[in-house]
Amino acid sequence: MTEKIESLSELASQLSDNPFDFRTVGDVVDSLVDLGNTDKVYARHDDHLGLTSDLSNAFLRAPLAEADSPEFEVEVNLVLEQANTIIPLSERTLNEDDLEEIAEDRARLGLKD
Repeated sequence: MTEKIESLSELASQLSDNPFDFRTVGDVVDSLVDLGNTDKVYARHDDHLGLTSDLSNAFLRAPLAEADSPEFEVEVNLVLEQANTIIPLSERTLNEDDLEEIAEDRARLGLKD
């Protein structure tokens, strides 16, 4: 299991082999939400869906290196809370129940395989 992610820099490293691809906090959050929207994660967790709207524009536009400032502490914690749920779910092995639930969700939403 993945160790608890404690900073946005650690999160960026978890999300990409090249964390320097992320220029702003918004880039990291978008990548996290994309991972959360994968079938493997979404079947068990969808609390991340409103994450971006819960974060200020100033935080989302902030360079990654400046995001750990005290002024953004609450928002950083919101992102890390989601990351510490989404990352482990994305790394788990799917069982038959998971696959069945994913298929049902996709059918309900009218998505094709």
